[in-house]
Amino acid sequence: MMFMKQAARALALLFAVAMVVRAAEFEEEEDVLVLTEDNFAEAVSGHDTLLVEFYAPWCGHCKKLAPEYSVAAKNLKELDPPIRLAKVDATAEAKLAEQFAIRGFPTLKFFKGDVEAVKDYDGGRTAPEIEKWVVKKSGPAVKIIETAEELEEIKEANDVVVFTVVDAEEGETRSLLEKLADADDLAVYVASTNTDVTKDAAAVNKVVLYKKFDEGKVVYDGEFEKEALGEFVKGNSLPLVITFEQDKAPMIFGGDMTEHVLAFVDTTKDYVADIEAALKVPAKANKGKLLHVIMPNTEKRIVDYFGLKDEEMPAILIVNMGGSMKKYGYDHKADDFVAKIQDGLAEDLVAFEKNYFEGKLTPLLKSADPEDDSDEAVKVIVGTEFQKRVIDNEKDVLLEFYAPWCGHCKALAPKYEELAETFADVDSIMIGKMDATANEIDHPGVDVRGFPTIIFFPGKDKQNPIVYEGSRDVEGFTEFLKTNAQKFELDGSAHGAEQKETADQDEDEEEDEEDTKEKTGAEHEEL
Repeated sequence: MMFMKQAARALALLFAVAMVVRAAEFEEEEDVLVLTEDNFAEAVSGHDTLLVEFYAPWCGHCKKLAPEYSVAAKNLKELDPPIRLAKVDATAEAKLAEQFAIRGFPTLKFFKGDVEAVKDYDGGRTAPEIEKWVVKKSGPAVKIIETAEELEEIKEANDVVVFTVVDAEEGETRSLLEKLADADDLAVYVASTNTDVTKDAAAVNKVVLYKKFDEGKVVYDGEFEKEALGEFVKGNSLPLVITFEQDKAPMIFGGDMTEHVLAFVDTTKDYVADIEAALKVPAKANKGKLLHVIMPNTEKRIVDYFGLKDEEMPAILIVNMGGSMKKYGYDHKADDFVAKIQDGLAEDLVAFEKNYFEGKLTPLLKSADPEDDSDEAVKVIVGTEFQKRVIDNEKDVLLEFYAPWCGHCKALAPKYEELAETFADVDSIMIGKMDATANEIDHPGVDVRGFPTIIFFPGKDKQNPIVYEGSRDVEGFTEFLKTNAQKFELDGSAHGAEQKETADQDEDEEEDEEDTKEKTGAEHEEL
């Protein structure tokens, strides 16, 4: 009996120790789990859902997010069942950062019980926005309700609700809604088998989208098919015209729609309401195709990025956020624009957007002022001179697209200068650079998404530039030019694609000559 009691005590002690060890594995800071490479997989698999922030201690955006993230962590932890938030110092846990392709900070990823079941977080950065996003993603994709009160509560708590009455909880309709809900971060999806849940006859065997803006309710009467219904929901989940605020930035710039109409305005002026009203006309016609945004002049960083000045407002740009960020300007600005408000502005904007879709608009390209670089080894190319100096001449051009603040660009600079000095006497080759933050170009094959981006423009084929992907040192660049440039001489030796082609031809001729000799020899032997 004594042995049994001792065994029981031993087991209890072991269990207690195990619990302490397990708790220690998941250290917490202000209700946020602190994860490392050693406990990451266990933490993910041990929670049905887990939002993880990958951060850097020196990152300003991370510091700004921290208090909001902690508040959300505390509130979500108190739910029944609790939902947990976690964080990883990506500078200390390099393998985890590499595993999940962390390229910037903070990066948030949402896991569903498995390190392979991961989704990028694309919600807002305030505690309520984080909580709302996580709760939606943690629950069932489609919420099944039984009462009218439940529906009203959901409509009250959410900006966009997609609702339908279905014949059964399981089936094709439910499956279709779940697929849409999984990919949708804006709307809440609700279904019921009880027709008494709503007095809205349109909701029976159809889909109704309830929203807290514009017309308040829209009925979908098309085919019950994923793509068509998805387009309907996407086109109606945002207001026709949105006024930009910082907490809406992820929804505006991180959403599915990458083509935006940005109306830059001085919010102290009386014309703002009139411009918003006029914008709603083309916005309704192009719902789901273009996102229409009022951009206050107080958003200095965004205004400066697009190169607008206060005295130019109001002004409108169509911006394609995908690819090379092409911009197209509306013809009227400032006082000329204000005068247009009373002279058919809505109709003119409809025509402006129609011309955009038909490819009739010319993109706006910003450019720095030209510089005298005659004494410089690395030539300075600006936007207005790109066509003349890079495309219209017959030289091979190696062009670096850089940003003044980029650390990698600064590290490359002395090596790039040395390369340019090495090739200074090679007339057929130009080594150049362009500040991509101050200049824009529109050329096929040029898509600058990071810095530095180095592109080679062959002298005889400028329409098919080559992105340089070799080592960023003098030797790497030199070998690349020896292989891809036109024939040139360097240090007394001939190089270049033509030289290589000639060498290849000579080699082929030598092989042919050897083959002939062998063949002739064979013939003589046979004789």
